Amino acid sequence: MNFLNLQMSDKLLYIIVAIYLLFLAYSEALKNISVYLMFGYLLFQLFSRNITLTIDIVNVSILAHLTVVIIGIWVGVNSQESLNQFVDVAKIVWVFLFFREINLRFLTYEKILQLLIIGFIIAITEAMIQYFFLGVARIELHSVGSPNRSAVYIMYILVASLCLMPKYNNNTSKFLIPFCFLIASISIIIGGSRMAVYSLPLILIYYFLFYKNKSIQKVILIVIALILLICSLVYFYPDLFLSQKLSLGFNDKHRIQIWLSSIYIWLEHNLWFGIGVGNSIFFSVSDYFTPAFTLDINNTHNVYLDMLLERGILGFTTFLIFIYSLFFYKPSYDLKLKPLLPLVVFSLLLLGLANITFRYEFALLFVTIIGAYLNPSIEK
Repeated sequence: MNFLNLQMSDKLLYIIVAIYLLFLAYSEALKNISVYLMFGYLLFQLFSRNITLTIDIVNVSILAHLTVVIIGIWVGVNSQESLNQFVDVAKIVWVFLFFREINLRFLTYEKILQLLIIGFIIAITEAMIQYFFLGVARIELHSVGSPNRSAVYIMYILVASLCLMPKYNNNTSKFLIPFCFLIASISIIIGGSRMAVYSLPLILIYYFLFYKNKSIQKVILIVIALILLICSLVYFYPDLFLSQKLSLGFNDKHRIQIWLSSIYIWLEHNLWFGIGVGNSIFFSVSDYFTPAFTLDINNTHNVYLDMLLERGILGFTTFLIFIYSLFFYKPSYDLKLKPLLPLVVFSLLLLGLANITFRYEFALLFVTIIGAYLNPSIEK
């Protein structure tokens, strides 16, 4: 639908959504402003009864998860810190509900993807300039933060591009989406996140084997080519940060201590609701290990342990129900985008073995992709 032909209210909503999509990976300020405006619009539509929330396992599980987090504020170890961190979780929920429930008939799924990709290209271009010319050690998206967080964001973008390349072939998308896939792949390889690099062949195997009906032989050839590329980088450029990280293999004493400490801390506190979101910063590995290879548990580096430690059994369970309800979700309308939801969820669960994959900007990206996917008003 042509922007100029929209009503004024729809034009304003279009602008808010466009700002969010374009600056999610680049500008903290613009992202937050747009997210709060989207939240205000969602509340207005709910209270004026212009929309009602869909009652299904997807919505019920994510709202139940938010409820567990709220209770965890009061039963956790530090209510003030949990209150501060709670907003990040709340943003994830209301962004998901906004993109799933709001009537966005003036947007297509292709347009949403294009805006996300353009925003990603802006952010990754700056990150590449800093990496190659300004001496920054690793790839970091401006508004996403640390290399591991950025790697998760890039992987979600890569997966979306991979799944939607065969679908959208107009003059813009037929160049923009493959270019995004290429630059995202390069960013994953040089970014130095071991879990992202190790996950990439598995994600490609899953996609080509189950959704492109490629023979096992062809899939193996694709994966071998990718592995040879990575091994060549390690062999010919041993001084690269990526080479140094990959040479460690799966050996990571720091993370193993963090994982075990997280389990000990959870067992010592509230099993059902955890220690409260954000409160892992008050604990140290040195309380459980001597010598300790790291100190504060600022990040469990594992989405499953993160849920269990900070949100307890109930938070862990509601999170898994939400994620797996998406994996097996079958919309009542024909999307012709069958691989997208399972592959995005698969990447979250796979990367989650060694990274947090459902918090901060990369979680907002995740719920934007799936929320818009499930919204029947958005043309697919």
